Amino acid sequence: MSALLTGAGRLLRRRAPASLKRLLPVGARARLRAWFGLDVWPDLAVRHPLFRRAEYRALRDAARVFDVAKEHKPIRDRPHQTSYLLARWFADAGVASAFHVGYASGRYLFYLSRLGIAGGGTDLPDTETPWTVRAAERLDPATARRLLTVDFFDLRPADVRAAWGGAGAPIDVCFSEATFETLLPWRDSHVSIAKYGQLGREALRVLMLERFPEKVAELQDCFRSFVFIEPEPAAGGAGAVFGAAARQVPGLDYGVWAFRPPLDHLFRLTPRSPVRQTLYVYTRESALQRALGAYAERRPV
Repeated sequence: MSALLTGAGRLLRRRAPASLKRLLPVGARARLRAWFGLDVWPDLAVRHPLFRRAEYRALRDAARVFDVAKEHKPIRDRPHQTSYLLARWFADAGVASAFHVGYASGRYLFYLSRLGIAGGGTDLPDTETPWTVRAAERLDPATARRLLTVDFFDLRPADVRAAWGGAGAPIDVCFSEATFETLLPWRDSHVSIAKYGQLGREALRVLMLERFPEKVAELQDCFRSFVFIEPEPAAGGAGAVFGAAARQVPGLDYGVWAFRPPLDHLFRLTPRSPVRQTLYVYTRESALQRALGAYAERRPV
């Protein structure tokens, strides 16, 4: 049946007049393509009471600067939902400052700032990604001043302190969301960052199993907690990587948390794979864990 639908969809796409296609909204066209199996509907947004709050609706409207229209693809709500959920969790836990590894467009930092959390972070140099310049343009000046363009594996405590100022350390939380997944072999596809794509499988294994835990240990005096939202433990050896990091910071309580439905669907890495993301949390702050209990449950390590 699916093959017949796909064949019918291809025929319809070839024969439908351009004038008819233009009459359909972008979102409707995307849903039709997904129904016919021509491509996958790209938005993993979910229905949840959290996203019916007036606060979320107001922030979502204010964050339209991050909506970049692409031909034949609708604006996605999923990235806004993930950003708001994390910002709301941190705010409920009393987090006052947060450092985003892989801040990309700056959307997470925007939501954090709107909930009163001082944000900053690091991403790749602008010679390796176009995101860094765009993020600085979209964020308030105070947040923009705390943005670094240093690869995480080259990041030093002095870099963090210089960007934040001596009075700002230690920062409450260092976090990532789908930043390190590209370095883990959880799917058969190329690495999206060119310099890492040139590394072989063994070099990537060493990078994540050895250098990543060492870097977390090196930076631990800069942060009260670490939160890495990355592939689930069985995907590409992620559990071994984040477990190795836990052994490097024995003074922090290490926990692996899974999002409850339907938020587990929201934190999928791609609509083409069932792999969910997991929260790897290292902290001394019980409030961070208590607040997380509203959205996720702790799993055995």
